[in-house]
Amino acid sequence: MAYFIAQASESTLVLLDELGSGTDPNFGGGIAQAVLATLLEKKVWGVATTHYYNLKLFAENRSGIRNGAMLFDIRKLEPLFQLEIGRPGSSFALEIARKTGLPSETIESAEVIIGKELTGLDGLMRSVAEEKQSLVRKEAELKEKENLLTQELAKYKKLSSELEGRKKEIINSAKSEASFILKETNREIEKTIRHIQENKAEKKETRKARQGLKALTEKVLPAEGPGIILNELFKVGDKVRIIGQEVTGTVSSVSGSKAVVQFGDIRSTLRMEELVRSDQAGSLSPSKAKSYGLDLYKRQSQFMSTLDIRGKRVDEVLPLLDRFLDDAILLGQGELKILHGKGEGVLRKVVRERLKSVRQIASIGDEHVERGGDGITVVVLK
Repeated sequence: MAYFIAQASESTLVLLDELGSGTDPNFGGGIAQAVLATLLEKKVWGVATTHYYNLKLFAENRSGIRNGAMLFDIRKLEPLFQLEIGRPGSSFALEIARKTGLPSETIESAEVIIGKELTGLDGLMRSVAEEKQSLVRKEAELKEKENLLTQELAKYKKLSSELEGRKKEIINSAKSEASFILKETNREIEKTIRHIQENKAEKKETRKARQGLKALTEKVLPAEGPGIILNELFKVGDKVRIIGQEVTGTVSSVSGSKAVVQFGDIRSTLRMEELVRSDQAGSLSPSKAKSYGLDLYKRQSQFMSTLDIRGKRVDEVLPLLDRFLDDAILLGQGELKILHGKGEGVLRKVVRERLKSVRQIASIGDEHVERGGDGITVVVLK
């Protein structure tokens, strides 16, 4: 150590293993600290290993020198051979003494001799080391869970995207198929009418044309399920439903092939072929019933579930709203949206008052705040 102090400079690297050992620890620790202080003043580079607490405290409180510790597995009492810079380490002397087999009475006596202050400091460093290792383990576990969550989220987004694409594909396919059926049906009807006209409605040709239409009807309509009597004549007071719908109405008047039906507060003029008695309405599902009324299907395909009345006058709004609700109930819609804007709230008030008087409405509320809030009224039909 004397040679190091005499010869070392700013360009010198000094390695000191257990400096101050080999003599009385009380004196050795002081000598070692004095040597380190002198080397620091000379700005010498170096590494020093020690078990002296005074050196650990010296490194903690002086600039130009830092503590370091070799990590130790607290539970297994085994070295991890990992260096951590920035904190002093414990010697784990008492723990290793227990592991080597020293009697507990001897260790307890040693703790008394060492003193509470020193054993308490060593215990504190052990506790800090243990907490640090625990935090490292938990951080690794959280990182693993975060990676797993990221993977699952990516799978969910991919699946959601695939489902959305599949949904659009199915809807487009269904629309194309329905459009094809409608075009084919219209062609056959026009062909039949033309054929009858060309043959001047001869009985034989008319019968033949009717048989062709019947074959076409059997092709378009579903084969299963009990038959429903179409074009049935209804009389005032009959309880009827629109084919494929659940709401029951009452026939209020009949004119030729059409009937006026009162659905609660709403009155609709419908063709006879669109109606069925209430006790027969359950025989067809909505998807099958569309084939019976081409007009109804057309209205369904053209219907928009959102009504935009922004910028319109109050006297213009009510007729539009009534017609919109009439069509929505007729076509069995579930949810509607009415865009009236915020402004001074006049249109919103008028719309809400009218909606409250319609018994077929289950609920009225504002759109989600991110999608328009109280500038849009959301209506759910029964």
